[in-house]
Amino acid sequence: MSNKVNLTCPNCKKIVEIDSKFKPFCSKGCKSIDFLKWANEEVSIETFEDQGLD
Repeated sequence: MSNKVNLTCPNCKKIVEIDSKFKPFCSKGCKSIDFLKWANEEVSIETFEDQGLD
């Protein structure tokens, strides 16, 4: 029995096949758009710095 898993492209919300070479994106274009958002610092991962360690 094989289970199919569908992913959703985080950029355009299209369905992405599990064996796509661009996963989790649907295409090279969506992958590039996401990279540019990170490179331009439009998105980031929030970090917490300890105030007491100097």
